[in-house]
Amino acid sequence: MTYENFARKYRPKTFKEVVGQEAVVKTLSNAIKLNRLSHAYIFAGSRGLGKTTIARIITKCLNCEKGITDSPCGKCENCLEIEKGSFPDMYEIDAASNRGIDDIRALRDNVTYAPIKGRYKVYIIDEAHMLTREAFNALLKTLEEPPPHNLFILATTELHRIPDTIRSRCQTFIFRPPSKSQITQYLKRILEAEKIPYEEEALSLIAEASEGGVRDAASLLDQAVIYGGGEVRKQSTEEMLGIVPEEIIKEFLFYIREKNLKEAVKVIEKLDREGFDLTVFWNQILDRIHNALLNLTLEEGSAEPFGKEDIELLIYTGDIFKKALIESRNFHDKKDIFQLAVLKLRFMKNLVPLKEILEKGITVKQPQETSQTKEEKTPEVFDIQKAILKIGREAGGIIAGALKKSGIKEENDRFVITVDRNLADILKDKIDIISKHFPKPVTIEEIEIKQEKKKPKKRDESVDKVLELFQGKIISYEEE
Repeated sequence: MTYENFARKYRPKTFKEVVGQEAVVKTLSNAIKLNRLSHAYIFAGSRGLGKTTIARIITKCLNCEKGITDSPCGKCENCLEIEKGSFPDMYEIDAASNRGIDDIRALRDNVTYAPIKGRYKVYIIDEAHMLTREAFNALLKTLEEPPPHNLFILATTELHRIPDTIRSRCQTFIFRPPSKSQITQYLKRILEAEKIPYEEEALSLIAEASEGGVRDAASLLDQAVIYGGGEVRKQSTEEMLGIVPEEIIKEFLFYIREKNLKEAVKVIEKLDREGFDLTVFWNQILDRIHNALLNLTLEEGSAEPFGKEDIELLIYTGDIFKKALIESRNFHDKKDIFQLAVLKLRFMKNLVPLKEILEKGITVKQPQETSQTKEEKTPEVFDIQKAILKIGREAGGIIAGALKKSGIKEENDRFVITVDRNLADILKDKIDIISKHFPKPVTIEEIEIKQEKKKPKKRDESVDKVLELFQGKIISYEEE
């Protein structure tokens, strides 16, 4: 007989069994009751949160033999086939391997046909973000105006990769990771149904290691039962998960508090030699530092081995250790990164608190200006073009144009504007405005600008011959 693991055997079959998605379940359940179910949905969230599971439950709700309901019977032929994945009107498409435009065209052609056995045809597109751009474009029209009795559910772990044109045609639900206590209760329900002995501390360890994934938690529980010989105990679970024993954690934190960095480095060396996962160990340390800091600040719970005098130490240590965890992700030997982080704590004594600086009356003086720096300063150059622009805004474009055609030069005590007699009167009328925008007095000198007459260009004889031959005339003449 084939063994069915916990993740498959205890996969939720109704909305009531879904773990930690209360908002999603309530909305979809009410939509079915009120007959206001949308034609297309996007289910977004990390792995193992129940996206595909809820899609199957919706399929049962719409195709159960007892009628459309938010509580399908789970016993009729349609419900049983949906659970097995063999229902002819439920299409589960893996977009990772069927991501091209031809696959979506085949789906689009299939949509036009009526359901074979049930009331609704349900298309569940898993990892929908893997579809190509062309495939998404082919899906657009179908999602916008689908034939009746068709429902599309796009499941994705990367919502940002779904085009906005698709998202605007669907209702989107965000699946949040359930709490640690919700996962623990789910694991308890499985073990009690299987009549397997367990320790609650072991279930807490599994719930934490699952990182919010319900499916991952069920798979880890299955492993823990096998590893523990039919039981789920704290010690065997710690060994299976590679969790460092509590005694070593306390020892390491004690060395950190006492600034015995040599021994703390040795602890990391020993754990690496014995095959422990150092990333798991480092996360344990960060959790303990964070909890100790909160307990000391809020004066709630135990912060052993730290006291109130260690709050500053915990803040700096937590900051250094978090950066080390990030750096270790891209480094081949995590041990070196973590040991270096411990050694950095040696230089914390060089950090002087701001309060101490203020109490000692230390002030920071601005650098004084020396005679040399004064000499190096260059005088600001007056920008005549900017002045003309300002005058133009105030006095008008004609004045600005006249100034641009004039010669402006700076003398020792004044600015001299040399201008043609024809423009001189225009500038003299606005001398008050012009003078306001110059740093020195302004005088206007009139000059007569003689324009050179252009010599007429000798016309080409061939042109005259053409004019005479065709009895034409010259309309325009362009000089080269």
